[in-house]
Amino acid sequence: MYDHKTANFQDQGTAELLDRLENSIHSARSLPFSDSCLVDREEMIVLIGMIRESLPPELKQAKWLLEQNRQLIAEARKEAENIMREAESRMASMIDEHEVTVQARQQAAQTVEAANNSARQIRNGAIEYARKRLSDLEEQLTTMLVTIQKNKKDLK
Repeated sequence: MYDHKTANFQDQGTAELLDRLENSIHSARSLPFSDSCLVDREEMIVLIGMIRESLPPELKQAKWLLEQNRQLIAEARKEAENIMREAESRMASMIDEHEVTVQARQQAAQTVEAANNSARQIRNGAIEYARKRLSDLEEQLTTMLVTIQKNKKDLK
């Protein structure tokens, strides 16, 4: 539970420590021809440690939550990238499959057309062969008929 008295005390303690830090820096000896100054390192480290200790626990929790949030966002981005890569891969595969299907259909159409042409040629050849055979037979029969009629006439 949030305690206003404790938070106020902590805020006041933090403010006092920050004031001490600021006063130490302002009263530090300046280096000639520079904005730099000499401070007591140990005193500064102690003050910073005291400031950290006086910070409210909610600040640590908020920092932890922010880190968790960053991790979740990073994981979500990785997962989104993986999903995108997988989708692109599947799309490329589907496009390849589509191209293979189109090529197969084209090849099948060419094969059917070639088979139809071949069948037409075979049919036309068979018809021509039958026509020639029938013509030859007709000639032979005509010759036989003429011979029969001549022999029949000779018999009379």
